[in-house]
Amino acid sequence: MPIECLISFDNNPQGVYYAGQELSGVVDLSVDATKRIKGIHVTVSGYAKIRWIKKGYPRDSERAMCRAYRSYLSSRSYVLGSCAGNSCIDWLAGEYSYTFHVILPDNLPTSFDGKYGQIHYEIITTIERSGRYPKVFKLPFTVIQPLDLNADAIYRVPLEILDRKRFWSFCCPTGPLTVKFSTPYCGYAPGQKIHFVLYVNNESSIDITECEVKLKQEVSYESHDPQHEYRYDKHLIALKQFGNVLRWSRKVYRGYLDLPSIPPTSVKPTCPISVNYSIKIIVNPTEFHWKLKLKIPLTIGSIPIMDGPEALLRFNRQQQQHQVVSQHFQMSTQQTQRQRDRNSVPDQQRLTTNINNNNQATLSTQRSLGEGATLPTITSPSTATPTTAAQRPMAMPAILVTSDSDNPPDYIPMMPPSYEDAMALSEKFSDDIEFLTNVSMSSIMSAQGDVTKTLYSESNTQFCFGMQQESVLATDEDANAQGRAAFRNYEKK
Repeated sequence: MPIECLISFDNNPQGVYYAGQELSGVVDLSVDATKRIKGIHVTVSGYAKIRWIKKGYPRDSERAMCRAYRSYLSSRSYVLGSCAGNSCIDWLAGEYSYTFHVILPDNLPTSFDGKYGQIHYEIITTIERSGRYPKVFKLPFTVIQPLDLNADAIYRVPLEILDRKRFWSFCCPTGPLTVKFSTPYCGYAPGQKIHFVLYVNNESSIDITECEVKLKQEVSYESHDPQHEYRYDKHLIALKQFGNVLRWSRKVYRGYLDLPSIPPTSVKPTCPISVNYSIKIIVNPTEFHWKLKLKIPLTIGSIPIMDGPEALLRFNRQQQQHQVVSQHFQMSTQQTQRQRDRNSVPDQQRLTTNINNNNQATLSTQRSLGEGATLPTITSPSTATPTTAAQRPMAMPAILVTSDSDNPPDYIPMMPPSYEDAMALSEKFSDDIEFLTNVSMSSIMSAQGDVTKTLYSESNTQFCFGMQQESVLATDEDANAQGRAAFRNYEKK
């Protein structure tokens, strides 16, 4: 019958400890016959080990082993015999129990097992035998470096990010795509839910097919032999997918990410293995356009934020505000359409006034030349057939705001704009710095004041009026030139 060994921890069957805690346990051994041994010792070990193969170093046809090793804990105690000399003892048959006790250091990194390395802790019971290899029994345990999210107020700060992107369609820039992401805190612990709000405002002519929110783990490995080098590895922890956002519409998505049992963020720079977390937002447009990607770091701790019910009430209040904003979207769109129709009437009146003034100026010129001089009639630009693309009335699509569901909205299809129209509209787009200054996170968190903004609010009336105004000025110059020619002919007669 071989030697049997059973290692157990005191009052901790899972074997999970925080750095700085006391670790104790019992080693139970049973032997069926007398053995000749040198001694028995129990070792508490902890280390970080990194290893990978690098090809093409130092020559193209060679390989090199990149490695790193660092010991954090090594406590050995003899429970039978000693390390002094080569004396042997007789270990009689029977059952034996030996205890061990150690205080874990405060600077121990969290246990981790990755692609290129690991941080490992274990209890090792070794029976040194005379003339034979030692008999070794191992039992791993887990160490967690405590990271209290209540110790620093920075972890209570809400997490927010805002970004904007323009697409290119027919060699012209489209309207902006604005994406905002926010969470109540920037620090969470395993077992919690990361509640978030994703706001997508698509003012472009490109449809958005899908929106994704990912929680990713980023691990960096640092080797020292044969040279200082880094390698990186990424893992997907949680994923949430949402539906499409069609052109000239906007949506507000609310969801959460479940945090499984994962190691906390590394805060000690002394370890060659560093673990970090980040939230990545990906917005996928249609066709061949580039994706919009946002990335923001997130802290994972071991002790969650103790904020009581106030945080939950505050987050629920924000969600109610979002619902109020979405209800006002439809009403504000109708008001904007009515205001656009009212603004088109004064522009036509001003245009008629300018045409009448020009006709009066022409009549006065005829009277000054005399009764025998006649001038050609001036064709009103309002009666002429427009030939410029900018003078054609552009059919703007109705802006319909969708709800929180994934059902696409019904919108009026629109042909691509002409080159002249696109170049004229591109000059009216706001500057990037001005946009980021005016648009803040409060635009989706507050329901007071003007809660909406007209999407694609470029009025064709102003542009057409400008083109017609230029036509009137050109007609005046032609009339003056013809008047001067007629006056010279009159003098000759």
